[in-house]
Amino acid sequence: MTELLLMLYTAFAAAGTVALLLLLGAAELRARRQRSRDAVLRAKYLRIVMSYLLAGDGPVPRFPMIGRIGVRRLLVEAIAGLVDVTYGLDAAPLRRIVERYGLEEWLFRRIRRSGSYRRAHNLLLLARLPVTDAGAACAARYAASRNRYVRFQSLMVRLAADPSTALRLMTEYSEPFSACEVGEIMAVLRRGMLPIAYEPLVGSPSRNLRIVGLNIVRQFGIEEAERLLLRIVAGDESPELGREALYTLCALRRPLTRRAVSGRLSSMSPAERKALLRYIVAEGYSPGPLRRLLSARERPYYESLVQSYKRCLA
Repeated sequence: MTELLLMLYTAFAAAGTVALLLLLGAAELRARRQRSRDAVLRAKYLRIVMSYLLAGDGPVPRFPMIGRIGVRRLLVEAIAGLVDVTYGLDAAPLRRIVERYGLEEWLFRRIRRSGSYRRAHNLLLLARLPVTDAGAACAARYAASRNRYVRFQSLMVRLAADPSTALRLMTEYSEPFSACEVGEIMAVLRRGMLPIAYEPLVGSPSRNLRIVGLNIVRQFGIEEAERLLLRIVAGDESPELGREALYTLCALRRPLTRRAVSGRLSSMSPAERKALLRYIVAEGYSPGPLRRLLSARERPYYESLVQSYKRCLA
């Protein structure tokens, strides 16, 4: 009797295992088919959106299968991806698509129902769309979220909705911008969606505004800002701002044999000086003009770095 029970138990366990494996295989097959369908639809939606943008006017295009569950997200992602890599995009046709298919309201519902990181991602998608006042109001509810990513994406939505409030909103942001957050703001600037002059930012008492201003100078190569940069390097600024200004001078390939630069270097730790030397070499400075700024221990290190780079040095 015991042997019979053991055999039955083994048979049922084997059958259950086989059934479970079949179910897992079927679920994986469905997931693969859905991913393949999504990739095809996303590419098709992108072509339709681009054709509509090139036409400039006319009726809002129809998107196949748009009524199916989960497909509206593909259209949102296609528009968001296009906006993310395009400069000077005309927002009017995109706004008509967003209104016609209720994409903003669809995202509102997802934002309300989602958790922290998923909510931050949905807010990021909303910031890529032509944002209305309703979108800004929706995002403002999450400005005090416990999740930092949600708070920052709430800021980005409000910046996209009304770029004229950028200085005030960035000043009021309660935390120092991280390098990743500054990079996202710079991406919006490069797309021409957030026109800001660098001088008010660099001269602002707000740390966040100054960091953004220094990054604008660095990425757009604004050599006219050299005087302001030297003032920050020489001044009694925070060590972080002084270092950022010094790195910006290097990125602009400006002369570093200045009293302000030597003073800032002397206040930096050995690890910070080594990191700066690596950056200076990568920017193409030769060791000759910088020799008097380096200590006897740093000169061989700098020269070895120069010899390791296969590029023309200025």
